[in-house]
Amino acid sequence: MIRVGLTGGIAAGKSTVAARLAYDGAKVVDYDRLTHQVLGPGGAGVDPVLDRFGRDCADAEGGVDRSVLAAKVFGGSGKDQARHDLDAIVHPLVYDLAGQVEEPWLHRPLVVVHDVPLLAEVGDSIPFAFDHVIAVEATDELRIARMVNGRHMTRAEAVARIGSQTSQETRRHMADLIVDGSEPIEQMFEFIDRVYVRLRSEEDRSR
Repeated sequence: MIRVGLTGGIAAGKSTVAARLAYDGAKVVDYDRLTHQVLGPGGAGVDPVLDRFGRDCADAEGGVDRSVLAAKVFGGSGKDQARHDLDAIVHPLVYDLAGQVEEPWLHRPLVVVHDVPLLAEVGDSIPFAFDHVIAVEATDELRIARMVNGRHMTRAEAVARIGSQTSQETRRHMADLIVDGSEPIEQMFEFIDRVYVRLRSEEDRSR
């Protein structure tokens, strides 16, 4: 198995890259989906998050309303501490689920992609070693436009969300492959397909 970390700034195109790698044949561990599971109805993170951030963060189904939570975590005066506290609750639970998802693939000839939006932020706390790290990047203005037009954020909210993440330089420094998320989709897919073929060849040679 070849294990790949996939990361990128918000709205840079990382989900599109993950979907293309899955189309090509990779197995994808989607950390955003796992986070939804942790914070959804019955999720292990619901009560700890509500205890820390307030019962007004609950949704009608018994999970966490992520929009209300995000407003508290990213918009308050103590946002650095709030972000730290949220990460301390959620990340270990997500890692446990990621390990469970990956376990059936460990000894098979596969490319396994861990789609981790905040890979640069979590650093050494993530309990997985990656053979390669792919970073998806795009300009801040393009990312802001995507968030405003596609996610219905205000410009101020989009700028704040970008500001809460590590810099492009940090992500680029940790990656050995960079995908330009501003390229036309066909061109980006061609590049990703070549990357996948290379990863499969590396996995074949390792056996």
